[in-house]
Amino acid sequence: MKKNTCRAFLLAQICGVIVAAVWWATPARAWDKGLLSDYHERRARLLEQTGDGVIVLFGYGEDEIAVSTTRFRQNEMFYYLTGWSEPNGMLLLVPKASSAKRNGGGPEIDKEILFIPAHDYRAEKWTGPKLGPDDADAIARTGFPTVKSSALFQAELLEALKTFPKIYTELTPQPESGEDRFVEEMVSKLHKLAPLAALEDVRPLLTRMRMVKSPAEIALMRKAVEASLDAHLAAMKAVHPGVWEYEIAALMKYEFERRGCEWPAYPPIVGSGFFSTVLHYDQDDHQMKDGDVVVMDVAGSYSGYASDITRTLPVNGHFRPRQREIYEIVLGAQNAVLAAAKPGMTLARRVPNSLYEIAYHYIDTHGKDLHGNSLGQYFIHGLGHHVGLNVHDPATYDVPLQANMVITDEPGIYIPEEKIGVRIEDDILITQDGAELLSRRLPRTVDEIEKIMAAGPK
Repeated sequence: MKKNTCRAFLLAQICGVIVAAVWWATPARAWDKGLLSDYHERRARLLEQTGDGVIVLFGYGEDEIAVSTTRFRQNEMFYYLTGWSEPNGMLLLVPKASSAKRNGGGPEIDKEILFIPAHDYRAEKWTGPKLGPDDADAIARTGFPTVKSSALFQAELLEALKTFPKIYTELTPQPESGEDRFVEEMVSKLHKLAPLAALEDVRPLLTRMRMVKSPAEIALMRKAVEASLDAHLAAMKAVHPGVWEYEIAALMKYEFERRGCEWPAYPPIVGSGFFSTVLHYDQDDHQMKDGDVVVMDVAGSYSGYASDITRTLPVNGHFRPRQREIYEIVLGAQNAVLAAAKPGMTLARRVPNSLYEIAYHYIDTHGKDLHGNSLGQYFIHGLGHHVGLNVHDPATYDVPLQANMVITDEPGIYIPEEKIGVRIEDDILITQDGAELLSRRLPRTVDEIEKIMAAGPK
């Protein structure tokens, strides 16, 4: 027995060395920003819509992010135009003063400058090497024709304002971003640098641009979705009576991060029993009980692009008749929306061509509560939202859907009296004549879900 034990121990040690060698030999996944030319095209398109002023955007500094406790994340509007994900960047776009109209478009770009901090080699011993404005590969790595030190920003801005005394910048914070103070400080900074310049909010223009995704953006979102689907499949096999909600949240986070996602697209929501009826319950601190359902609204973000997926499971692997009834009503509403989704429809309420109204009508005409009332009153949120660099990507919801928009389809019914909450959420890509279910690999029907859960550990 001792010899066998020693052999087993040595074999385990050898295997451990091999695994470690493979791990070290495997290159880390690089942040995928796509084609640098895409960012230039966005900058040019934005300038065409302004033309009578310069465009200034600021990236976050490390002060805006608690870098001692979380990974640095860039300001979304700044990243959308630059692809630059290091702290303290600044963008300046200046139109040509007398450029000819191009096919009815706006002026051409005269100056396209990314300002980044000069090297601080002492700080880089802590944070790792950074790109400096004078580095030989600065232009190749950024895609900007001009990269300058942050110290030169004021001089370049004041020179540009001699011809164009208006600045387009972020004057309003992105909803749910927590960047209110950041925007206030950047506006104050511009007032001090250029007190006579007029300021105009660039956010509405960039919001409309971000609503329609490029092929590169869609490719990254597909990767976020695929990694998140594997996390949901793992959770379906792990859910059972007695497991804690936070265990499932941790498992799912592990699964999508090991597939390349940098972080959760939003705090994981794993709510069982009564908490399945609480929309943004993210404490995840209850133990799952036999006979309850659990709502798992969990997904990852890949190279900055989010996904958003929800499934509702029976904790013991089998839906009770009432749970099944409610689940299939929600699934029917979701399928009705999928069948109707196409360009020209909207996510808004009480307007023509509303996808929300399709889902609400289905729910309100199928099934009753314990008191004989219709179930529409238990569909207490919107049908969906746009997804992109943010899980709730900025959007104008009365604008009709267009091809290459990515939205969620997430009807739900939440009945606290019965401790039954059901939400089924999937990401869909609007196509030229319909919609593609990006998360179609993840089962949605009762029978499929129960079959996968039966394959999990007992």
